[in-house]
Amino acid sequence: MENPQDTIKMDVPLFIRLLEYAREDASTDMDLHKLAGKAIRMTLEGGTLTMNEYDELVDNPQASPEFRRMQKQAGL
Repeated sequence: MENPQDTIKMDVPLFIRLLEYAREDASTDMDLHKLAGKAIRMTLEGGTLTMNEYDELVDNPQASPEFRRMQKQAGL
């Protein structure tokens, strides 16, 4: 059985923001490894990632489902 290649699919705005995160905000290499693992899983679950997934990808404490629901309701 062949091990399939991991892939991540995201739009350009998210890609640029994640590059900024990697350069300016990530504290350790492990932060980037965790981000990559989440991005792989989230791509498998939902297709193309967008800025809507940013907070969850970088472990923003405001990324709770309740907070995100409130943001959607507020049109943010």
